[in-house]
Amino acid sequence: MALQIFECNGFGQLECSQTWFDRAGMSESQCELDPEKFADSFPMSPAAANAGKLYGEVGQFLMIDKVNKIATIPTKELSDLGYQMGINYSTEKIYNQFTPGRRNFCMIAGEYLPRIGFIQSGMRICTNTVAWDDTVYTVNPNSQVSPSRQMYDQVKEALATDPKTPIYAVVTDESEGRLVIGGKIEDAIGNVYGQVVEAYYNADNTLSFKIMFINKPEA
Repeated sequence: MALQIFECNGFGQLECSQTWFDRAGMSESQCELDPEKFADSFPMSPAAANAGKLYGEVGQFLMIDKVNKIATIPTKELSDLGYQMGINYSTEKIYNQFTPGRRNFCMIAGEYLPRIGFIQSGMRICTNTVAWDDTVYTVNPNSQVSPSRQMYDQVKEALATDPKTPIYAVVTDESEGRLVIGGKIEDAIGNVYGQVVEAYYNADNTLSFKIMFINKPEA
């Protein structure tokens, strides 16, 4: 298995279709992005890129180390220790007038603190900050259609032709905070379980997915 990152045509976007963490105080906004995991400049320096550092993206899940006031990449180790995980729902700020649009927003360590919402079952979001398992959704690398579009079309077709078979979306130890569409429940970390309910699009017409958070499936 290898995880493939869904092409966002920029950075991830998030629409909080039906959430209440922002109204019920179910959030964290006093932790900074982990400087060991996230780049501290934009564009990222070659040294940061070689070290495998990331940009923070809206729609990405983060784990909270409240003692050290750090928001970091979710891992199974932290999940097993009981660390809380939530979704980055920070308000986008576009500072460059020549690159308008929410898809051009990302976060770096040492600047604005992320707003992190804690998920409950029943909440719904629309996001493209996702990945997929390429053994579940196989694509033709020689096609003129992008791999992400091929995967999107497969999900859309599956929802239409077999709506009784759920397509799960979970954060895994390898996904760097992205929901893995077609992921296995047993690989989920952070006690967050999603179900894809529609292959959709963002306000700028980039491809996206509607996901409803559910109780842990037992079947």
